[in-house]
Amino acid sequence: MTEASLSTQWAVCGIAAAAARFVPVPLLDDVVRRRAAQVAVLRTLRAHGRTHPAERYEALWDDPEGASRGLRGRLGSVPRRLLLFPVRKYTAVFGAVRGVPTDVARVVLLARSVERRLERGELASPDRLEDEARALRHAVDAALSGMDLRLLTAGLADALSQGRGLTTAAVAFVRRRLGDDDLEASVPADGVLADGAAQVTEVLRRPEVAALLERFDAEVDDRLARR
Repeated sequence: MTEASLSTQWAVCGIAAAAARFVPVPLLDDVVRRRAAQVAVLRTLRAHGRTHPAERYEALWDDPEGASRGLRGRLGSVPRRLLLFPVRKYTAVFGAVRGVPTDVARVVLLARSVERRLERGELASPDRLEDEARALRHAVDAALSGMDLRLLTAGLADALSQGRGLTTAAVAFVRRRLGDDDLEASVPADGVLADGAAQVTEVLRRPEVAALLERFDAEVDDRLARR
């Protein structure tokens, strides 16, 4: 059973990933999305007592095909000062921006899938860590590509369009938190960002969305069983 605090952190990380669309620094959008997914996954692993070095699980948040890895590697080492960009007041409604709900859903579903495997005792054996992480990421990506998740993304779009100032708060959070070298620390949120995260978790609890998530889980399990 997912603790409320952990699901809230998934939601915050999902919002941070989506905020990459507003980051006013060229080429940093992929870095922000990757770091947001990394934080969500690492928080989940540590919450379940997995203490292996983060790089052993890297396949869970990195590019599973290795495409553009060289570029992403260079961007991943961008000094923290490059993430300390000025944050202006955004007028765009967060949930109404194309792609935002999908960005949020991807991070939340990845972290949620990691937790499900952890609860089954996986991602623990030192001899199989990399293979299990890679297989899980492939299964999650395939399920994301193969399923109609519009019920989820529509709910997220509506929920994330309710609060004023979420776009500005999300970008400020990215600058403050994802520019930090310690990506394993908790991701506390307050104010508008906390309200946005609460809206995300509320969507996930809706009966019709919960049923969709069960189908997503089954799809991930099926793809893992067939590998």
